[in-house]
Amino acid sequence: MTATSAARSTQASRVSFGGTFASELLKARSLRSTWWLSASAVISMALITAFWTVAGPQPTEQNVLDAVAKGFGACEILIILIGTLIATADYEHHAISVFLAAVPRRTPVVLAKVLLSAVIGLAVAGVATVLAFPISTALHGGGASFADPGVLRVLGEITLFGACVSAIATSVGLVFRSTIATLGVTLGFLYLVPIVISFIPLDIFTLISDTFPGNAATNFFGTTADPSRLDPITGLIATLAWTTAWVVFAAAWIKRRNA
Repeated sequence: MTATSAARSTQASRVSFGGTFASELLKARSLRSTWWLSASAVISMALITAFWTVAGPQPTEQNVLDAVAKGFGACEILIILIGTLIATADYEHHAISVFLAAVPRRTPVVLAKVLLSAVIGLAVAGVATVLAFPISTALHGGGASFADPGVLRVLGEITLFGACVSAIATSVGLVFRSTIATLGVTLGFLYLVPIVISFIPLDIFTLISDTFPGNAATNFFGTTADPSRLDPITGLIATLAWTTAWVVFAAAWIKRRNA
């Protein structure tokens, strides 16, 4: 292979989506914060699930899952922080200009960051949920098992929700470029904005409020559905739709702004 062909090969791999994703993965793996936050998310969910289990009522399937849901609250915040740092670390370390010079087309950068964020969110939420559920079951003295109808659906949707909130946080981070601002906007979008919208006394705004991920995920956490909220399948579709909307918006936004 000549020096010219080697240079062209290196340049091609550098600007391909696979090369971009590999670069993002390498950066995430090299950050100690990624590992610390991931471990903290898993441990915090286990500990909070154990606390609510010990302090909780009788060993029923719903009570077991309720404890897991409460544990996921802490895990979710840490997953959002992981997704945030995937987006904002380049800006806060002033490395984004170099990275965009290597990958001139910005859409692959957005998609690589979001995909990595979703994969990490999925993995962390999955490990945390699979660990928390048997802890809740054991400390309750029974009440549920992986084989029970609906349990795997609940655990799966909690895991997918972790992937979605991480991807949303990354998309928000690409727009706002600040860790603190991204945390505030992401949590506000998930939980505060739908409350504000629901105050408008029109049915259409109530419906819109129900589609926001924070509300749409209400029935992810139990086998008994709340009829006032979206059913689990519709809630999952709404969550995926909002996640996609944020990704598209971030891709369009980053094209219009300088590094």
